[in-house]
Amino acid sequence: MPRPTSPTLGSLQESLSGQATAARRTAAPGAINGAEGGDGALGLYRALAEQLPRGAVFVVDQALRYVLAAGSGLRVAGFVPADFEGRSLREGVPPNLPSDLLAQHTEDYRAILAGGTIVREHEVGGQWYLSQGVPLADQHGSVHAALVISYDISESKHAEARLRLLDRLADGIRTAAGPDDIAAAACALIAQVSGAVRCAVARVHGEIGAVELDAGEVHSMALADFGAGVVARLARGETVQVGAPPMAPAAAYVLMPHMAAGRAAGITAIVGHAARTWRGEDLALAAEIADRAWVHMDRLWLMDALQEADRCKDQFLAALAQQLRGPLSVVRNSLALLGSPGSAVMPQAVVALMERQFGHMNRLIEDVLDTSYICYGQARLMRHRLVLQEAVLAAVDAARALVSAKTHQLSVAMPREPILLSADPTRLAQAFNSVLANAVKYSRAPAKILVEVELQGTHALVRVTDNGIGMSPRTLARLFELFTRVDDKGAPVPGGGLGVGLWVARQLVEAHGGRIAADSRGPDLGSTFTITLPVDAGAPLR
Repeated sequence: MPRPTSPTLGSLQESLSGQATAARRTAAPGAINGAEGGDGALGLYRALAEQLPRGAVFVVDQALRYVLAAGSGLRVAGFVPADFEGRSLREGVPPNLPSDLLAQHTEDYRAILAGGTIVREHEVGGQWYLSQGVPLADQHGSVHAALVISYDISESKHAEARLRLLDRLADGIRTAAGPDDIAAAACALIAQVSGAVRCAVARVHGEIGAVELDAGEVHSMALADFGAGVVARLARGETVQVGAPPMAPAAAYVLMPHMAAGRAAGITAIVGHAARTWRGEDLALAAEIADRAWVHMDRLWLMDALQEADRCKDQFLAALAQQLRGPLSVVRNSLALLGSPGSAVMPQAVVALMERQFGHMNRLIEDVLDTSYICYGQARLMRHRLVLQEAVLAAVDAARALVSAKTHQLSVAMPREPILLSADPTRLAQAFNSVLANAVKYSRAPAKILVEVELQGTHALVRVTDNGIGMSPRTLARLFELFTRVDDKGAPVPGGGLGVGLWVARQLVEAHGGRIAADSRGPDLGSTFTITLPVDAGAPLR
């Protein structure tokens, strides 16, 4: 049977046991029955009982009646000595406690009164106690009472349970094949601790309110359904206990955010089917399990991201080399033709061909430089007052050559009233060109591309819609990541450009205080890109 490790408890136990042994050799039955207050052996036991932290001392006679009950542990449990003293074991055990507890107490006291000793851990009302009992005998060795010392060991028991659960979590992390396995192990332990029906772990990409919780049998739902107040508290890193929103399949939720760099990077949700309030210590342990699991899950995600970035870098370098090799071959062959004596080629035509190839190589190098400048924070905006419609028309005109080459149809719809922006015209044109070039590139001829400009309150929208190859949800999730390229089926694959255009466009739009988004109903169903920019209606054009 485990013993308490606290030095204070151990020393008090040793002191009380030693003095009890000395007292039992001199205490007569009359002293036990008649002593009150500080007189005799009972006074000694009562005084010592008050020194036990969350402890209690009981003396029971041969008739199985409580002669003494004292100690702070009684008061903590909501009792007073009068609830026990003078009563039988049956009368002293509260009726709301399990019936087998009375049987165990009776067996223990009979064993002590027969001259034995007991050491037992037992649970009462969610609290754990360690009880140790010795017989009290007179000077002739006749046992006339049983002395039992009990004190609360709930704290150490809870600590042991916590360590066992964390050991199980560590085992689950060691054997996990990936983040999903860690999440499953953590959720199983959290459900055990909290008595929840389900547990769900979700990563936060973008707005926290858009995160959807999927807890297996519990239908998925967005955090925004809980209300703006709950979302704001989660964004601040607060754990929230909340009832279910209307029409939700569960009745109670605990939402625990995982913070990184001052923002919520993930959410662990505990889901219950019945309205309830979870105990603070249970939630604290559940939060510790969730946080420890999240650290390891995030580490695996980071490792996957680094491996993916390294793979994409290799693909990027291979694509760059491939796209540079073509123009360089043309230039090399053109130079050979110009240097061949008696060649019948027209020098002007060869020079024009070389200029086109140099232009293509220049655009590739500019893409690489733009990526480098943005990554290292060296891109700067030279803002001017401009009319959005004029910037969009300039980008459309630049794209018409590509559209004509592919026999696409390009239409423009915009309001006549000028929409004013404070923007860098060169960088803004670059963002528009990237989106338009993407629409042209991934639309099968003949295709229709529509460019719309719209004013919505304090923001302007530039929407580019095509009826091309469309995109899968997997492609949409990674579309604006660096080095992402797609084939004609909308799947990310090597090739098809350097994979930096849309990433650069997103960085430039966000640098203007705007945002860019893409949507598609699926493969072969077209795509829509929407750029949202803040307007600057209060300033005159210059």
